[in-house]
Amino acid sequence: MRLGMLGLQAAGKKTLFGLLTGTAPAAIPAGGLPGVFKVQDPRVNELSRLYDPEKTTPAQMDLSLLPDVEKTQGKAPWLADVRLLDGLAFVVRAFPDPTVFHPLGGVDPRRDADLFLSELTFADVFFLEKRREKLTDELRSRRTPEKEKELEVVDRLAKALEDGAGIPSAALSDAERRLLSSYQFLSDKPVVAIVNVEHGQDAAAVAEALERSYGGRVATVCCDLKLEAEIASLTDSAERKEFLDGMGIAEPATARLTRVLYDAMGLMSFFTVGADEVRAWTVRKGATAPQAARVIHTDLEKGFIRAEVTKYADLVSLGSEDAVAKAGKAMLKGKDYVVEEGDILSIRAAN
Repeated sequence: MRLGMLGLQAAGKKTLFGLLTGTAPAAIPAGGLPGVFKVQDPRVNELSRLYDPEKTTPAQMDLSLLPDVEKTQGKAPWLADVRLLDGLAFVVRAFPDPTVFHPLGGVDPRRDADLFLSELTFADVFFLEKRREKLTDELRSRRTPEKEKELEVVDRLAKALEDGAGIPSAALSDAERRLLSSYQFLSDKPVVAIVNVEHGQDAAAVAEALERSYGGRVATVCCDLKLEAEIASLTDSAERKEFLDGMGIAEPATARLTRVLYDAMGLMSFFTVGADEVRAWTVRKGATAPQAARVIHTDLEKGFIRAEVTKYADLVSLGSEDAVAKAGKAMLKGKDYVVEEGDILSIRAAN
């Protein structure tokens, strides 16, 4: 899965990128800066404690830090890169520090989010205009039912965008989505607004106001990125815990951010365990057992026989796989099984 991180100048996106990837960028190249971040999941740590494996591997996600967002009405070069991404994280500044420059003159999270979303919408409008021109030319030379239907859908989508309704509310049928399967709409991508606040600020009010404004189109999570940087600088675990307790913080905000990103992008985690390795894997919600097996290795999907399934909560509460089996909670599932969040899988496959 590939996630893009964007924001206006001085919003804090480089700080967050550094916190997630361990890379502190001095500047962002025109084509963006690639990185990888490890998903913070306390369940991985608990499973590692139970199995004491030789290796513990958290889930990972590709992250691309893109150039500063500016008002270009859909013509910014970075928009072409966004079409290849699975989701977008937009850093919105909410902290009111007069010593920190703001490119638009003052702090206004809703205005900044509007600017970002409008850039996505403008880019889609231009894309549909070009596609309409091409379809019209093709229909002049040879009319087909498929091309006529595609043109009708393109016109409907363009009107929805121009009316401010957006792609999601255009209510495409499954057949229409298949017809437009090669299209990569920017305004239809999952978006998470990461609201950069300061400690003590009413962050919940800011986040709730944004979510109400966009009617569920944008998920939000609040982070005091300056404070998060201080937490990350504490390498001693005891010292870090003491600091968090003293600040009244249950966990770093970057851990909450991961969960919000996963949920917004329709993702979930499952686990494989053993003495050699405890590992978290990422799969789309609704994936079947063979599809989850493919994430581990394509051969496991091809030769899939069945999956041994243990629920994370059962394993942790009972303490071992043997105890889970004795309690009658271990399960064998076939190809139709839909994997659930936190499942522990052992795949049986033919060679």
